[in-house]
Amino acid sequence: MKIAIPCENGEVLQHFSRAQEFNIYSIEDIKPIEKEQVRFDDADHNKAARGLKEKGVDLIICGSIGPEARSAVENAHMLLISGVSGEAGQAIDRFLDGSLELMTGEGDASAGGCGSGCGGGCSSCCGGCGGGGCGEPYVETRTFTDIVTLTEENFEDEVLRDPGLILIDFWAEWCQPCKMMAPVFDELNAEEEKVKFCKVNVDEQPNLASMFGIDSIPTLAVVQDRHTLTGMVGVHEKADIKAMLEQCKA
Repeated sequence: MKIAIPCENGEVLQHFSRAQEFNIYSIEDIKPIEKEQVRFDDADHNKAARGLKEKGVDLIICGSIGPEARSAVENAHMLLISGVSGEAGQAIDRFLDGSLELMTGEGDASAGGCGSGCGGGCSSCCGGCGGGGCGEPYVETRTFTDIVTLTEENFEDEVLRDPGLILIDFWAEWCQPCKMMAPVFDELNAEEEKVKFCKVNVDEQPNLASMFGIDSIPTLAVVQDRHTLTGMVGVHEKADIKAMLEQCKA
């Protein structure tokens, strides 16, 4: 996996549209093994997005980003974490240890999340944001029956573009605890009609596992409106998982 960060003096540049210099980190086994610096002649988000994709970048971590630049990144089929500040290397470390959110909502037009500028990103709002700004909780009207198998190809449509509550199970065929969790996950899927249940085979989708900082399985992650809300590692009783989901619905 390759991660790009727009930088200025070693810090995460806070305006993606002004970025000319990027650090590209190659990640293997949840560790950065190589860093490359690339520079573009001018600050053009379309050129930057194409150039980074040609370099094999899978994910961009940045500060604020406007809607046109965000579209350029999405059109280049790269994932995005915005609203990040501080030293670039520390941002990578936070991403790898799971303390960096999947996608934050900033208080400007760049985020497509809260429009009223909640200080800690949308995940700090009561009930999260459902596209209507803080104070307007997302109203779930859908029902689900099938468990979705996530891949890099469908992740954007099934997760990033879905504002609803999603429970993701990270697992592998060889993992015995994962097999113990499987019937519990199936039962919950049948009972929780308003929650989308998804599974990620970490052997087949290592980039998705790396993006969530998965280093132990089974791991459950709760996502809503592009935010990682909470999660659990290991085997858990159905009641514990239901309680976690209820907290996220509150």
